[in-house]
Amino acid sequence: MSKQSAKSKRNQPKTEEPEIPDSPAPANPNTQKLILLGAGLAALALSLTVYLKRLDSIVGMFQDDAWYALLGKAIATGQGYTLINSPSPGILPLYPPAFPFLLSLAYRLSPEFPQNLWLLKSVSIVAMLLTGWVCFRYFTRYRNLPQWLSLMAATCVALAPGLVFMATSSLMSECVFALAQMVTLVAVERCVQAKDGNGFWLFALLAAAAASWAFLTRSMAAGLILAALIYLLKERLFKSAVVFAVGVALIAGSWMLYSRAKAPTPDQRAEVNTYIIRPYTEQFWDRVAGHESAGKISAGELPGRFWNNLSSIAASDAGGIVLPSFFPALNQGLAERGNALQLTLSLLVIGLVIAGFVSTLRNGLTYAELALPLSLLVIIAWPFPPYRFLLPSLPLLLFYFLMGSKLVLTLHKRMVDSKTVSEPWLGLTVLAGLILALNLFGNFSYLKRKNSDVVSQRPRWMRVFGENEAVLKWANENVPKSDAIVSENPALVHLYTGNKTTTFDNPAGNWQLWNQLGVRYLLRISPGRLPDPDPIESKFRILHRAGGELNLRVTDFGPTTSRPAWGIAPPPGIRMN
Repeated sequence: MSKQSAKSKRNQPKTEEPEIPDSPAPANPNTQKLILLGAGLAALALSLTVYLKRLDSIVGMFQDDAWYALLGKAIATGQGYTLINSPSPGILPLYPPAFPFLLSLAYRLSPEFPQNLWLLKSVSIVAMLLTGWVCFRYFTRYRNLPQWLSLMAATCVALAPGLVFMATSSLMSECVFALAQMVTLVAVERCVQAKDGNGFWLFALLAAAAASWAFLTRSMAAGLILAALIYLLKERLFKSAVVFAVGVALIAGSWMLYSRAKAPTPDQRAEVNTYIIRPYTEQFWDRVAGHESAGKISAGELPGRFWNNLSSIAASDAGGIVLPSFFPALNQGLAERGNALQLTLSLLVIGLVIAGFVSTLRNGLTYAELALPLSLLVIIAWPFPPYRFLLPSLPLLLFYFLMGSKLVLTLHKRMVDSKTVSEPWLGLTVLAGLILALNLFGNFSYLKRKNSDVVSQRPRWMRVFGENEAVLKWANENVPKSDAIVSENPALVHLYTGNKTTTFDNPAGNWQLWNQLGVRYLLRISPGRLPDPDPIESKFRILHRAGGELNLRVTDFGPTTSRPAWGIAPPPGIRMN
């Protein structure tokens, strides 16, 4: 460049270059972690507050939860895993023992029933809080979801009204089983990550312990065990599969062998006279599991059962589990007929769940994609309404629902702008936040009705239990402890009265046995309205009638030495007292 040109360039007026704004500094990772930790603690505090506010004294209305409490008491009091309500000692139930064992720990701390109900229910409450934490870890580590989305989804699970109801208004095992399922999912995936390298056997044993715990909580976890074996073999982890199988055989298999060896005799089964001692292989052929009086079905009727259960899941249960606030009755233990809106919502939910499942499967098969279908197969094959059995699978159903929604949002973005390829995580986080808001609304609506000054406006579940509890307390104060009681809910009657009990069923056929067992009183309690006494029952003395809509009552059959057989009028001059 010449000197002249350089000089002329120096003499030109300077043009100011536009200022480029500084790009925002990346957020401090430690700050992000602190904010996320604070949000997690806030979610924990909110969840715990909801559970404590919804905690009540209701127990036994499902009947299963009364048996759980009774078995927990049996273990805690050193009587072994036996039916302590039965007149004859030492009868073993066929229920898996894990949940009653956990309840027994609470019983040891506080043995007085029903004053210890809050402590017994704390087992399920703690299980749900842990389930939320395990869900967060599972969603972030094994599903690669953003942390904020995972936190929202995990909180949705922890505050799902259906699970909150099971933890606070019953003593059912659903919440503990939900935790067991999630721990099994994490343990099996961790086992796969470890491969068959050094220390593989430890992770395989942990997976076996988790799956066995799930099985010993609910026998339907057989699907989880089978899915884990298939998954390990699919990943060609043969040594891990062998260790897993051996671990399950030692832990869960030992209980199966023990329960088979100690199975109730025909005489013991006749004495107990309920589903608690009937093997699942028998109940499978019941028209309704545990209700022999409903009759049996043939193999040709199985497709109809499968279709009915699938229809129930699609038409109401899926919506009631993922979007529970739109299905309040279903999430309060009441299977009421749904309306057109609920049907539409449930079909939409199941459609998105299926879409999300298929979309996830295309990206690679994980343990969950085997565990959920096999568990679902067990559920639809079982002769009972599927809602309660499907409820613990909420974490997976919610995940697939979000993935189905992600697919819809992605397709929408591509239709609007074909160049947009970013993941719609923000939209999914907002969606999870909306579900969380609906769950909170459902819980707060229940609390508002629970605390209503007008009894008729309180949840029906509370009113039903109030009537039953009043009769139970009357019986505890007025029925001699030396006499046995027959009832539709023998476990709950024993817990409140301490009397020996058996099941009220087929009185004409069981009358002679009841005489031998020393049964004198009939205590009729139920979550639904009972019919008026028929002419046969009316011949006996009704000691107590409960006020209310359920028609509950206590009847005295009279001394075993002087009363007539069921259905036969008493001889002249004999008074039934």
